[in-house]
Amino acid sequence: MARPASSELRHDQNLAASWQALLDCAVRLDWECRTGEALEVAEAAYEAALEAGDVTGALRVSHRLALIHFNKETLPEGLKICLRAETWLRYCQDQAAIISLQSVHGGILVALGDLETGFTLLTDCQKRTKSCRDPLANWRARTAYAVALFDSNDFDRAAEAAAESLNYAEASGLAKDSVLIARSIASRMAARALGEHRLARKEIDESLLARTQAQLQSILAEAQAEKLSYEIAECHCYLGLLAWASGEDAVAAGRYVAAIAAARVAQDEVLEAETSYWYAYLLAGRGAFDEAQSLLAGVEAMEQVLAVPRMKLRHFDMRFRIAEMAGDWRAAFDHHKIYHELVVEDYRRLASARAYTMKLALDLKTMRRKEDSARLERERLLEENLRLAAEQRAAVLASRTDPLTGLGNRRELQLRCGEWVEAGVTHATLMLVDIDHFKRINDIFSHSIGDIVLRRLAGLLGDTGPEGSLAIRMGGEEFLLLLAGTTAAETFGDAERLRLLVQDHEWSLVAPKLDVTCSIGLADWSLADSLEAALHVADANLYVAKNSGRNRCVAAAT
Repeated sequence: MARPASSELRHDQNLAASWQALLDCAVRLDWECRTGEALEVAEAAYEAALEAGDVTGALRVSHRLALIHFNKETLPEGLKICLRAETWLRYCQDQAAIISLQSVHGGILVALGDLETGFTLLTDCQKRTKSCRDPLANWRARTAYAVALFDSNDFDRAAEAAAESLNYAEASGLAKDSVLIARSIASRMAARALGEHRLARKEIDESLLARTQAQLQSILAEAQAEKLSYEIAECHCYLGLLAWASGEDAVAAGRYVAAIAAARVAQDEVLEAETSYWYAYLLAGRGAFDEAQSLLAGVEAMEQVLAVPRMKLRHFDMRFRIAEMAGDWRAAFDHHKIYHELVVEDYRRLASARAYTMKLALDLKTMRRKEDSARLERERLLEENLRLAAEQRAAVLASRTDPLTGLGNRRELQLRCGEWVEAGVTHATLMLVDIDHFKRINDIFSHSIGDIVLRRLAGLLGDTGPEGSLAIRMGGEEFLLLLAGTTAAETFGDAERLRLLVQDHEWSLVAPKLDVTCSIGLADWSLADSLEAALHVADANLYVAKNSGRNRCVAAAT
């Protein structure tokens, strides 16, 4: 017997501490069709993500919550989830989480009838995929766009978009389950597009029909091997539709019967109804009107199915079509009248969708202004904590950085040297660099020119030494370059290259007749000894370089 979600949470205390573990649990429950429990656990995951201050987690959980509501067709609830999650979009740097949420948000808006806003969001997601390296999120964006086209009854473009999404899924190395879903969606949309062509008496693309048929047969073989009743029903349904589109009515009828039986095993009334509609149309086309009407009467008994507006609309359209084919004009009139009323009701719903969306957003803002909810207060505090954390990071960075040159300062020197010791670095070379006659540069050319010279020299330091070297501004015109794992003898050539870089730099572009040189003192440093002692040696060598005429490097005092 399935254990309630609340019992699962109590059973594993570690679960409550991790939003990811809760989300994984919600996904599993959703796959097992335990929708109510999945929603409960996913809400707990959202709370856990907020408690942990993880905005990426909050967006990922919100995507799953909204997707569950989308699949249940409880679209207003899904929209509320998306609007609630918008609070965290500006704090999230994870493009994959943003794309996943906005994909389902756009799909919900399209399904509600706000095509303009929905497709704008979905198009934005498509643009974001160009800079996102997460193939799963990028596939979700492509699939959501295809589903939105399908929901707006643009079946041909939906089939094309779903095929492109499948190609991406296969080329990107997605997990087997995701690729199977992509194949299922692509084949379903292609089959529906071909079925609509048959209904409209348009030309059938034989090449597309053959590819889709092969794809469905491949999926069916996998589904039968793993005893996946829903997938078996879906494959039989759309293989039947393809057979009907190509004029093979007997084959189509057999497929439809198999699909209805499998759908009942899967306990999926929506798929059973979908298959029944196509089968009823086939029977009516062959003159078996009583059998067709019996199938539709069976669908009409499925109250849960007809509670979904789009299914109810489809049902009475099909009742009208078949009554018309049978020549039962009274029944055709009655069914068409109901269908017309549903269409008018649907257009009203679509026309008010944007206003409803705006009302939901306004209600949410009003709730936030009141701040009388523990959740809203926690969200406000989290937002403030994120701001303070950003300010703290900026303050820490400023405390370790020289504001003029952007190099590290003496505090950065102490911290980085400590990290080197912890990493097992045993020795390093110190290069103490001093700009020659810097006071004269300030006096003749101005302090602003002197500042430019300091910044330029800081940039040249970055071109010297291997990756991982550390450049520090010690103060004034004096700089220090540390090269881990080297000796003064080994890096003397690097020091000479730096000296020549400074000497040969085009300083005249900074100020006419400006020349700049530097003197460098080198020293070996064993990290087991004091840094100050090594700096004293480097300073002594720098003093020798200065007294020997400047613009030179000295590695050992003479």
